[in-house]
Amino acid sequence: MKYNRKYAAILSLLFIVNIIGNTACGNTSAETGHVSIADMAMENTPIINYTIPTLTPNVLVDQQGYAGDGEKQAIVKSREPVESFRLIDKESGEIVYRGKVKQPEYNEDLQLYIGTVDFTEYTSEGSFYLECDRVGQSLSFSIKERYYEELFKALCERVHESCRERSITEDEILTLLEACEWYSEVFTDDNRNEIPDMLEYIADWLEKTVNGTADKEPDTMTYVAVLAKFSYLYQKYDVQYATQCLQHASAIYTKLAAASGRDAEKFMALTELYRAAGLPSYRSQILEYKEFFEDNTSYLEETAYLYGSMTYLATRQSVDIDLCTAFMEGIRDQGEELAKRSGKMTDAVTSVNNGTEDLLKRAEELACANYILYSYQYTEILEDFLHYLMGRNRDSVCYYPEEGKTSDYLLLIAQQVSLIGKH
Repeated sequence: MKYNRKYAAILSLLFIVNIIGNTACGNTSAETGHVSIADMAMENTPIINYTIPTLTPNVLVDQQGYAGDGEKQAIVKSREPVESFRLIDKESGEIVYRGKVKQPEYNEDLQLYIGTVDFTEYTSEGSFYLECDRVGQSLSFSIKERYYEELFKALCERVHESCRERSITEDEILTLLEACEWYSEVFTDDNRNEIPDMLEYIADWLEKTVNGTADKEPDTMTYVAVLAKFSYLYQKYDVQYATQCLQHASAIYTKLAAASGRDAEKFMALTELYRAAGLPSYRSQILEYKEFFEDNTSYLEETAYLYGSMTYLATRQSVDIDLCTAFMEGIRDQGEELAKRSGKMTDAVTSVNNGTEDLLKRAEELACANYILYSYQYTEILEDFLHYLMGRNRDSVCYYPEEGKTSDYLLLIAQQVSLIGKH
């Protein structure tokens, strides 16, 4: 019996060695990670190509962090219902807060339970992660008292660098000027010369452009809009330089207008020129668009028409009441439609959207509606856009601040900082 067992063991060992010897000449299937016998080749070393599946946490958080006194939520996905969660201090490993998972709903398509974790009550600063039984931990995140203020400051520094290096476009400058107009109270004056630092960054960008330091001065209607809007905002600080910018904008517009038709960029330039200069000729040209707006329900999806409409509504010059009414109704309707669609766009598990650039564009459109028709609902939705882009998404990827325009992020975060000051 002992001899038979020994003989059997030797045969088994020989069989295993034979299998290893054969598979060492095989190729690995990218789909399975297993050796394919059909693809045997006469190599001396194994070729093993494993496809590693993408692993994402089952607890999805905003990886940038949360404001100490703001709403703090995460999403939990699981095969079975999860009842509770724990908030854990990353440094000490101690549990600092416990709670129940809210609203566990079953998604038939994904075959997953989706729940919400709410730890708004916890306000202490630090670095943390969430943990749930069976589904594991989230990625780490911070809680800071001045969370949005710190993000805003960092973005302003990025803009300063971009203006200094001239790596920023006139489209982005225009968005920054919108932010300066809408939320002027949040922009600092660190050198205490009574001019907001952001306007000084833009003034430096313009100075290098106009004086030929740049490779080539932009020759577009968007650039005309930039010069005119800057002139309007800067006149209270330096009326002489503001006037020079407005005159330059008018000269470029006159040169371009002769060869251009009616389009979004020209309309935007006209609204900025009319508000800053008040010339009847600009008003007449704006009214030439009136029929187009009356027969069109989608023009506000073009950023230039949207910004132009916002400026026309804000001007103190004589305006056409019917046109103002059409703009107000259009922006209101657009806001309501975006609010309805936003849940699908920013759902942490089942989102359907066209990527970072489009999400930021939609958020910008909703921000316009929120500025004119302030809505607490819109404010919450805009914060959800930020949470999604900062990691609370199905791929658990933080797109901020590298993917998307810095100016778009700054506009959204400036709104959050502005709201903090009002509370």
